[in-house]
Amino acid sequence: MKFEQLHSFKEAVKYNSISVAAEKNFMSQSSISYSIINLEKELGTELLKRTNAGVTPTQIGELVLQKTEDIFKSIDEIIEISKELRNVGEVHITCIPCICDWIIPKTLQSLTDNTADILLSVATAESSQVAHDVSSGISKFGILINYGELERNTDLKYTPLFKDEYVLYVGKNSPYWNKESISYGDLVKEPYIAYRDEFRKYNGGLTNMIGTDQLPNIIFRTDSLDSIKSMITHNNYVAFFPRYMSEHDIYVQSGWIRRLPISDKNLEFEVGYVESIKYKTTKIDRIILNTIIEIVEKIKR
Repeated sequence: MKFEQLHSFKEAVKYNSISVAAEKNFMSQSSISYSIINLEKELGTELLKRTNAGVTPTQIGELVLQKTEDIFKSIDEIIEISKELRNVGEVHITCIPCICDWIIPKTLQSLTDNTADILLSVATAESSQVAHDVSSGISKFGILINYGELERNTDLKYTPLFKDEYVLYVGKNSPYWNKESISYGDLVKEPYIAYRDEFRKYNGGLTNMIGTDQLPNIIFRTDSLDSIKSMITHNNYVAFFPRYMSEHDIYVQSGWIRRLPISDKNLEFEVGYVESIKYKTTKIDRIILNTIIEIVEKIKR
């Protein structure tokens, strides 16, 4: 008995057709049929009922199919164990956007230096969506801003990483370019570029911190942080960005953009990571998470 024979049998049952199974697996129909016939001869019993309408498993075929699926499931588990032992595999995480510009590149560099063969797949989202992705198992862990509703999510374990605060990005065309700070009352008069659903719905970020009583003068929305920064650089638009996480922003470093604190409103917040209680992290997940934690600790020092 060979794995190829069991695979051919499983695929024929899956598609109720030997010809379709052959097409889906890029094999000839005769090869699939030959494998199944040899398996039946070896077992001394008929596994498939063959009709003009297609193929279906016999009673014994159903039992063999169950064991076949168990075998291939075990093979998949063996492959995953092997990948973990060799630090090989794909890690899915979701995080707030500024983390991608700041921590993720350093994480990738560290992985390259340590020759760990891990593929890092990162999605960006507001904090509430980060929590949802981890709760539902889409991502093994996520990095987000700690917000009120988070503590009521019993599916997640939250661990703090660092503190930050929102500051206002202004360009040379802004009347506040030479100012050291700005009041919130003055800020809401300026043309504001919003990121995604900022100030439009509950998202675990600025919307929750500022409320909906007096919102900025939003004139444009985009999902591109680079577009926001470019528009601020060349016009009189403004937008909020985190101070700590934007420390090495090329627009700030180049002097194209200044960061102004809000003089009469506390916009400090905490960033941390969440893990799922239901879905356990693997060894390679922990490698990525521990690398991020180490990088944050080095930067904080």
